[in-house]
Amino acid sequence: MRSFDSVKSLRQQINLLLDNELPNEDQQNLIHRMESDPRCNKIFNREKDFRDFVKNNVRRPSVTPDFIQNIKDRIRL
Repeated sequence: MRSFDSVKSLRQQINLLLDNELPNEDQQNLIHRMESDPRCNKIFNREKDFRDFVKNNVRRPSVTPDFIQNIKDRIRL
């Protein structure tokens, strides 16, 4: 169970790092850990690769200004 918790915590820290939400000191500690722990580095690279894949392959549909206005008008009713 501890191993799962530590991996879960590591993933949370990695996500915070990738979101630029990790405090500076924690960021430095995590970077150092990734440099010294191949398993940690592997988890980081997988998450980063996944995010890059999503960013490069998932497209949001575009909407017209008329569509947005139509929604706003309906909300006001």
